[in-house]
Amino acid sequence: MKTIFIYLAIIFLFFSCSKPDLRVFEGDNVFLSDLKGKWIIFNYWADWCPPCIKEIPELNNLQRNYSNKLKVFLINFDMLEGEELNQQLKKFNVKVDSLLSDPSTIYKWVIPENLPVTFIINKNGVLEYTLVGPQTEEEIISLLSL
Repeated sequence: MKTIFIYLAIIFLFFSCSKPDLRVFEGDNVFLSDLKGKWIIFNYWADWCPPCIKEIPELNNLQRNYSNKLKVFLINFDMLEGEELNQQLKKFNVKVDSLLSDPSTIYKWVIPENLPVTFIINKNGVLEYTLVGPQTEEEIISLLSL
């Protein structure tokens, strides 16, 4: 009986100490298991990419209007952090979560050379779409049949 208790305690400690899958800038870090059943949209962007900047309001609207069905994350292509990232997020009025960790390490995709690029993970956690070029809220809604 004592052995069973020790095993259960070890299992509990293992799961309670697991670290989140995604590090979010100035927000709550995310476990992908918490997003199960939602579409996940990962968008790579940079301040030197005019189509990326044009796309940000579309992604803000998508997250605001469909937050019960999907989650949008931005990943700064230059992997900025701290005050540099904060200034850019404010400058471009980014309202969605910005990641400090790169989801390519989880999903094993190649980091894009051209921007913008959007990776869409389906409700089962599998990469479903890779979209190159700027996207609109309407195009993504149509693609996902929302």
